[in-house]
Amino acid sequence: MSTYLTLAEAEAGDSSTTRSKTDGWTLTSFRHRMTESVVDLTSQLIRIDTAGHSEAEAIRLLAPILAHAGFDVETVPWLPERSSLVAKWNGGGPFVLSGHVDTVPYGGAEWRHGALSAYQDGARLVGRGSSDMKGGVAAIILAATAAARRNSRGFTVVLTAGEETGCGGAQSVRKAGLMQPPAILIIGESTANAVRLGHKGATWFELATTGLSAHGSRPELGINAIEPLADAITALRGVGPGALHSELGARTISVGTISGGSQTNLVPDDARMTVDVRPVPGAPSEPVRAVLAKFGQVDTVLELPAVWSPADSSVTRAIADVVRGVTGRRDEAHGVSYFTDAAVLDPSLCRSYIVGPGDPDQPHTTNESVSVVLLEQAVSIYDELLDAWDRKALR
Repeated sequence: MSTYLTLAEAEAGDSSTTRSKTDGWTLTSFRHRMTESVVDLTSQLIRIDTAGHSEAEAIRLLAPILAHAGFDVETVPWLPERSSLVAKWNGGGPFVLSGHVDTVPYGGAEWRHGALSAYQDGARLVGRGSSDMKGGVAAIILAATAAARRNSRGFTVVLTAGEETGCGGAQSVRKAGLMQPPAILIIGESTANAVRLGHKGATWFELATTGLSAHGSRPELGINAIEPLADAITALRGVGPGALHSELGARTISVGTISGGSQTNLVPDDARMTVDVRPVPGAPSEPVRAVLAKFGQVDTVLELPAVWSPADSSVTRAIADVVRGVTGRRDEAHGVSYFTDAAVLDPSLCRSYIVGPGDPDQPHTTNESVSVVLLEQAVSIYDELLDAWDRKALR
């Protein structure tokens, strides 16, 4: 039997003992099994290649664990072999724990131990998705099954496909209507277990230009489709950041891709580029679209809103208190630079909290890794948040 199932069964039978006794051997043994379990499940997830495909394989690993603990589990198809999962305990509820199981590709550089090796290098676990965010998903699963064995009041676990390329799996979950709008949404993304209150939006534009082919030695006979892209890039530099958000900062604009032409001695008659805009409240993406539209056809590839939960709300303070009880620190009211599924799963855009074991500087890097200590700590954080929800200390 897998280690994490052994732990779940131990929690079912011994959780009251480990919580009430101060016997050193009992507590040490319990914590050792917790560490062993979260590392084991994270490792199994890392070894499944979900770099933009095959998330269904990861879901097939996780769904039986939740079902074994008594959850009502439904898979939500998005694309072939790319499915998400909604698991409800006690009928579900508006407290939602969520993470994505897809990853970005490995990159062109060689990994020291292999991108899917799940190699444990001292106090860190190495592999694509270790920080972003299979470690967070593993911690969510362990905490959720522990809460089920305590017969917690209803809550929901949502695990998604396709987050890295625009939250496609989350969109399919929302359309399926399997979860009620969350009163509290916990996203287990990479924050080193700090509480983060939101993120910028994400709007991706594609600018397409057309020209007229000609021989490369007679460019005056053609119209070069690439040249307007250069003009557009220059024009974007004049757009500016717009209004600053007190915590999320400034709107950013980044040219992501450029393509055009088929060979050097042929004037290109087709070209395109993509632009990644990260808007904030008060600085939308529309001015960027207006500039791009002067140079060609503009299509919106992705549009996700900004998310921000107020720092002074009672829920925010309660969550910060719970997390501080585990980590020993109170975090400042900051956001993160990346987008999350909260932009889709939280219709209010103001009831989401990002807290997870991944290191913020690790996502998408070669030799990505996660701290084993932070993995273990994340299980405790989610467990304590679920306990606070059960006691109605969070509402």
